[in-house]
Amino acid sequence: MLSNFKDKVVNKGMSLMQSPAIGKLMESEKFGAVVERAMAVPFKVSNAVTTQKERLVALFDLATQQDLDDIRRGMSRMEGVLKDIKRDSKDLLEKVSDNPKKG
Repeated sequence: MLSNFKDKVVNKGMSLMQSPAIGKLMESEKFGAVVERAMAVPFKVSNAVTTQKERLVALFDLATQQDLDDIRRGMSRMEGVLKDIKRDSKDLLEKVSDNPKKG
């Protein structure tokens, strides 16, 4: 459904671009400036949202997705180290029980 809508918009835009009136409009410096500003709006909005998000995260001392990913990586490393320690201690216990000290 979305691709169908997109196709219709593209087709309509292409037909408008072939219109002589639109051709004249595209040559206008004022129109070019308006289009340039309009194309900058999503970038400005995105930056404003990101800035506000960062302020709120700092204000409320919230964990970000990056923080959670760092914690997950750290936990995974610790689990690996713990597994190695358990394996090594088991090996050591087996060696000690196989070779009891003579007293």
